[in-house]
Amino acid sequence: MQTPPGSPTSASDEALAAEAADGSRGAFAALVERYGARVLASVERSVQDHHLARDLAQEVWIKVHRGLAGFRTDRRFRPWLFAIACNHVRDAQRRGGRHPLHLLEDGPELDPPSEQPDPSRIEEEREAIEVALARVPEPFRTAVHLVDVLGLGYEEAAESLGCSLGTSKSRVHRGRVAFRDAYLQSTSAGAAGRTRG
Repeated sequence: MQTPPGSPTSASDEALAAEAADGSRGAFAALVERYGARVLASVERSVQDHHLARDLAQEVWIKVHRGLAGFRTDRRFRPWLFAIACNHVRDAQRRGGRHPLHLLEDGPELDPPSEQPDPSRIEEEREAIEVALARVPEPFRTAVHLVDVLGLGYEEAAESLGCSLGTSKSRVHRGRVAFRDAYLQSTSAGAAGRTRG
């Protein structure tokens, strides 16, 4: 069965945002259905606490709902949404202590293993990634999070960050370099510790 034209599921994000700003509950519900899981997953990987993530994600949608009245229809909705999510999580972390950011399972891969690794090595690598990403300074960490974790394009990241396209690319590049240096340093230290042990 085909979706009829003009239905919430076939409308663009921006059209739904405009309708939601005019008071359409169906349009807002369609946006939540379209992006709810991604917002929750992003927040949860940032705070590493499922219950806290659910609360924060709900607060993000409350902020989105309140902000729709001022949403400009010439902007794209997705980067605007994730800018709100990133800022809200950052504010929550400032209020309640910092939490390590996490890469998605399908995020940018480093050197693929030549054979199936054992679970303890997988956990070690996950911890090394956490430590390395937490060491990337702002605003480069947020830029990497938007592009490499959430999958936004450079232009969308620039909109979310409120900067130029060139600045967005520069921040992502510098963030990746800082992450890779920190990751290699972390894994080298871990390998040295295993050798001594």
